[in-house]
Amino acid sequence: MGRVGAQGDKMLKLLIAGIVALGVAGSANADALDEILERGSFKLGVRGSAPPFAYLDENGAPAGLAIRLCNTVVGLIGKHHGTQLGIDYSVVDAKQRFPALINRETDLHCGPASATLRRRETLDFSVIYFVDGAAAAVRPDGDFSTIFESDGGTFGVLGGTTTKGVVEDLVKRNGLDVTIKGFDSHGAGLSELAVGEIDVYFGDQAILFFQIEALDLIGKVNVVEDVLSFEPYALVMKRGEDNLRLAVDRALSQIYESGLIYQMILEELQDYPLSTEAKTLYLVVGLPE
Repeated sequence: MGRVGAQGDKMLKLLIAGIVALGVAGSANADALDEILERGSFKLGVRGSAPPFAYLDENGAPAGLAIRLCNTVVGLIGKHHGTQLGIDYSVVDAKQRFPALINRETDLHCGPASATLRRRETLDFSVIYFVDGAAAAVRPDGDFSTIFESDGGTFGVLGGTTTKGVVEDLVKRNGLDVTIKGFDSHGAGLSELAVGEIDVYFGDQAILFFQIEALDLIGKVNVVEDVLSFEPYALVMKRGEDNLRLAVDRALSQIYESGLIYQMILEELQDYPLSTEAKTLYLVVGLPE
């Protein structure tokens, strides 16, 4: 009887240990939304120099279309769960933004980030919030043909972006003898283009339009109308965050259905020509409750 009791105690201890282990594992794999609600705040990763979507204003505060969307999303998620959630911003560049999500340093990335199949191997994306495309900026004496007549020249592009891959493919596919120079900011690349240090600078079209105006380069640099790629922007989180993605998509869908998205675009992108196709995007991607 004593042996049976001892074995029973041993089995009970093993069972309890197993339950505890499962609880620890479950906690380690808890969805980010659970942690956010328990913490009472969102950790947002924001780009510091990618206007008009994400940048730091003159007071050092995050601003731009993606930032406004994220802030509104946080408010709507909090409202849905009957609480008010705070926001902690972390400024990241194009190369840091995704590792910060994967390492759980941030919960959600707010900036111009294209949803791609390759990125979905490690990341999850919300419904699309904007559609852009890679384009070329040239000096006034250049046009689209300039890109294909740049043997011996230099192409500039922001490092850590899908546009860099587009440029590399363009060079390889057309057998161009050019140097590809990476930049840490669009402003630096466009400034070098304006003074002839490089021959072409590539970036997403909406960003190029905004940067050229902000840098007072109108008349010194032109954006070529031809778009070289399709860039669907979305908010980004670590792969597998199903509850967080659902909450973000629900909030974005509410923003689209209410029409608030058009007001945000008008205020943040100002004179950027929003196409009819772009306007209908929000009727297509917004999900019904």
